[in-house]
Amino acid sequence: MIDTLQFWKFGEYKHFTSVDLLAAVLDIPSPKADLCGADVGRVYWQEKDLPRIEAYCRQDVVTVAQILMRLNELPLLLPAQIHHQT
Repeated sequence: MIDTLQFWKFGEYKHFTSVDLLAAVLDIPSPKADLCGADVGRVYWQEKDLPRIEAYCRQDVVTVAQILMRLNELPLLLPAQIHHQT
């Protein structure tokens, strides 16, 4: 298993690099366009909007996959190559 945080930091242990920052640096669309992790509790408890949280989580997974593709100098996944299962 590869941890993208460790892969990106090249052994550095003092600083945190977010998925959002990695996506921006690597020119990959961010999953944080609608929500960020800090919003999930509010959206769950106050808005009860599970589909919105699910969409955020799915996009977060796709973003991490795209980051790994870019860091390995592979072409990014096309939307037609991404399949969501419930």
